[in-house]
Amino acid sequence: MSNGTDNTSILTQLQAENRLLQREADNLRRFLTSIQKLIDAARSRPHESQTLELLEQVLDNALRAINARDGSLLAPDDKTGELVFILVQGDEPHKELVGKRLPAGEGIAGWVAKNRRSTIVNNVTIDERFYPNMDEVIEYKTKSIAAAPLIGGGRMLGVVEALNKRDGQLFTNGNQTLLSLMCRYAGELLYAVIRDGSLSQTQPPRTSDRD
Repeated sequence: MSNGTDNTSILTQLQAENRLLQREADNLRRFLTSIQKLIDAARSRPHESQTLELLEQVLDNALRAINARDGSLLAPDDKTGELVFILVQGDEPHKELVGKRLPAGEGIAGWVAKNRRSTIVNNVTIDERFYPNMDEVIEYKTKSIAAAPLIGGGRMLGVVEALNKRDGQLFTNGNQTLLSLMCRYAGELLYAVIRDGSLSQTQPPRTSDRD
């Protein structure tokens, strides 16, 4: 009887490990697909009018790479130090976020921008860096966040935030690594395009909304 119970326990453990490996393999495939799309974008030599399209690809690929439901791309306002929502995507793309401003240094995105480091938070309610005001404005429930900086040529060009991984899963260190690598490549790509004069650096939209 004991042997049968032990065998069942081992089988259950192996099945769980196999599901975990399958998820990680899926993430890796998404990551490689995302990188290839960014390479294709670089080869197309986008013009200034295609700036937002390129940024949309970066955000979309980031969400796909780590299987997140929703996300945003924020750009710094060099004059005020605020981060401005440039793009939002996902299952619940709250377009009213576009143009809203995150006070300098506030929120997890503010921490990422200030420290130029990626991070994952799987329970925002216990993280003192979390800035809940945006959730209140758009009536959204952020549970978990993965965020990474877009850095190119040594310059902080933006922050990518991925929210609420699908199926209630937690963001992993592997997810953080993939997001960091992709944003690193995307940041250098954006900087190269700006440097080459194919497009000018995206300027955050002005707004009086300080939520």
